[in-house]
Amino acid sequence: MSLKKMDFRKAFAVLFVLIFSVTAALPAISASAITDKSSRTEYSYSQNAFYCKPYIFDIAWNISDQTEKLYSSKKIALSDKVSMNVWYSDDLKTNMSDKNVVSALSDVLNSIKADSPELSKPAVLDIKNLGDASPEELIKRYYKDENIIYYAAVLPFADSKTQQAYLKKAYDEYSAGFFTVSLDTLENAGLTKKYLGKAYKDGQIAFFSICLDKLEDVLNDKDFGALVNTYAEKAYKDSPLAFFAVLSDRMDRDTVGAWFDRAVKDGKVAFASDFDDYWDDFDDYWADFDDAWNDFNDKWSSYENYVNSSDYAKYGVTYKDGHYFYNKEPVRYFLDVQRSDSSAKIATVETNPKGNVSIKIVRDKNGNITGVEKLTAKEIKKYFGDVEY
Repeated sequence: MSLKKMDFRKAFAVLFVLIFSVTAALPAISASAITDKSSRTEYSYSQNAFYCKPYIFDIAWNISDQTEKLYSSKKIALSDKVSMNVWYSDDLKTNMSDKNVVSALSDVLNSIKADSPELSKPAVLDIKNLGDASPEELIKRYYKDENIIYYAAVLPFADSKTQQAYLKKAYDEYSAGFFTVSLDTLENAGLTKKYLGKAYKDGQIAFFSICLDKLEDVLNDKDFGALVNTYAEKAYKDSPLAFFAVLSDRMDRDTVGAWFDRAVKDGKVAFASDFDDYWDDFDDYWADFDDAWNDFNDKWSSYENYVNSSDYAKYGVTYKDGHYFYNKEPVRYFLDVQRSDSSAKIATVETNPKGNVSIKIVRDKNGNITGVEKLTAKEIKKYFGDVEY
């Protein structure tokens, strides 16, 4: 049996990814339609909202050849004296004949092409006239309606005070999606560092990771590496494994090796095990890892002597499909610390965001299981870093 590790990078992946692209299956005309047989063609396209006062446009890009046959098209003149063919549904015919709408759409298309010249074949899916509503009024409306696409489109046009107010609001209300959009809009490294520190202090791992990703994009390698190392030292000292795992995912090869050696030397097995995902990529480092791990096992005996699934089962703890269960209830946080002497620990730590109970295995001084107890809030903070799902 190998040492189990708590892979927070996988556990939180769903929380950290904000996707504005959509995959759709739309009806398409095919040769089989001649014989009264229907068919559908599935394809992928990108869709975003774009704001040009007083209009907001829903625009899809890279529509399929089959789908374009279902729409009308119009050439829109761009500022570079070329035209772009744009498709639209019949219910937008009146809008597409309005010179004010077309002018605003031309401005939007110019902006898009400047940022992403590779995009082609746009289809206008919807056009909304927002009248005299200010960007600040619209931000309030779209945040309340949880319309993150429209929120993202209008936010850059709001004043800085409003942008920062909604950044704080999204953080305070645990809205990772709106927080990410707000942070991207502000593009303020100093402010991002401030929220990085706040997220660490508050135990908000999702927001910590969002800020870290943003800073990785804007800082040079040296400054970002120093920032990661500063927080890694904090996490290593304070023992929140979740934060350390997020940080270790941003480390280079040499730093990974140094932290692993340090964790093994210090007897912090849970920290050392955090690096096991790297070894598939670092083949030439594998030998060092293997030797160090064998030395560790020789000193404190084999992990198999401490963890036995049949022993767990006697106390209602089972393991299935990668997760622990206690009396058939999925376990949210699982801890089993096995002591081999007074100076070292070997631990099993697992997390499951869909779990209902949090437990620890209780052992006597000889390492024998004597029972199961619920984890306290203090223990969860110590071993799991106040993880929020």
